[in-house]
Amino acid sequence: MPSNQKSEVKVTPSFFELTWAFFIIGLTAYSVAMLQQLKTLVVGRKWLSQKEMDEGLAMVQLYPGPIMFNLATYSAYRIKGFWGALIATFLFILPSYLLMVLLSWLYFNYGNVAWVHPLFIALEAMVVGIIIHISLDFANRYIDGGKTAFISGLAFILLLYKINAFWVIIFAVLFGLMFFWKDSMKVDTNEQTQKLDIPGKWQWRLTAIIVSGSLFLAFAALAFFYKTELSTLFLSMFKVGAVAFGNGMTIMPLLQQEAVISHHWLSMKQFADGIAFGQITPGPFLITATFIGYKVAGLMGSLLATIGMFYPSFFYTIIMSEIYAKIKDYLFIRRGLKGILAAFTGMLFFVVLSMGKVTLHSPAAYIWAVGALIAVRYYNLNILWIFLSGIALELSLFLMGISVLG
Repeated sequence: MPSNQKSEVKVTPSFFELTWAFFIIGLTAYSVAMLQQLKTLVVGRKWLSQKEMDEGLAMVQLYPGPIMFNLATYSAYRIKGFWGALIATFLFILPSYLLMVLLSWLYFNYGNVAWVHPLFIALEAMVVGIIIHISLDFANRYIDGGKTAFISGLAFILLLYKINAFWVIIFAVLFGLMFFWKDSMKVDTNEQTQKLDIPGKWQWRLTAIIVSGSLFLAFAALAFFYKTELSTLFLSMFKVGAVAFGNGMTIMPLLQQEAVISHHWLSMKQFADGIAFGQITPGPFLITATFIGYKVAGLMGSLLATIGMFYPSFFYTIIMSEIYAKIKDYLFIRRGLKGILAAFTGMLFFVVLSMGKVTLHSPAAYIWAVGALIAVRYYNLNILWIFLSGIALELSLFLMGISVLG
């Protein structure tokens, strides 16, 4: 990273600025494109440095939960402490929760979701273009030689052969330790002074961690011992959120196992429609948990399922942020992180391939993808306007009986 970036003075936003900004991201960011939105906001406004964001991205892959949600929590915690993280992540997920409740009500009362399909494919095509931009950006920063290129390529191949993302990260850490053992990887003085830069006195942070940890255990215990339909639903979503690694797509099979196979809450068609709703709504992809909860027990079910899915990730991120702030400058940690960031580059290109195979099946889909890539990479257009323009155009054509993607 250039030295002028290291010496940039960070800006501390007000509580309202932080929480409102996260609400807007939750209202407008789709799929893996949330990564670009978060970086544009947090780094662009100098709330965190580019290096802090990238190291946070490496950190959030080391424990269970949806990666983009974990990264949002990490960012808010580093900027404004525990209460900032709690309120900001609540507002981050609120828009997608409310939209999913509305869609669930329409679906289970009327059942016609034909309009979802064209929107889903148009959005996915645009997301592919955004992810290509992110992948190229990561490759430019973290593929700096044959060793990092090897780790990146290995991660891509392992995912191609359906190796769990957790093991990919473990391999990346091991190769990082082996390949970069002789590298000095000197730490800039300005970075060292930021090592414990988490707002709030440590006593209050420790109290917050103990309280949130107690809630974590209490939620699990109540759901386990108090046997009702709602508790079974909550425990099922809590279990998925507490143990599943990776992004929404890698966690989705576990969600399917719980909702369709184990408990028969949804048919396979309903589950597939719930996934489609998770794609066309902004925010975390695993908001599909809200759809499942609504089917089981209405509004209360949707609320408990959502809390069960995302609370473990929130708790893990708070704990890991505290640990990470204290150990991130150790040489063996930095070498491991270098391996992870190289691997994540390969993983991003795998996402491009996977989504491209599903989405880019017509000339018009390629136009959506290439158009989004050009708009964000070469014209620096806000992703919100890219997505809104695509949604408005595709929905208008659908209502007129025309399918651009058909």
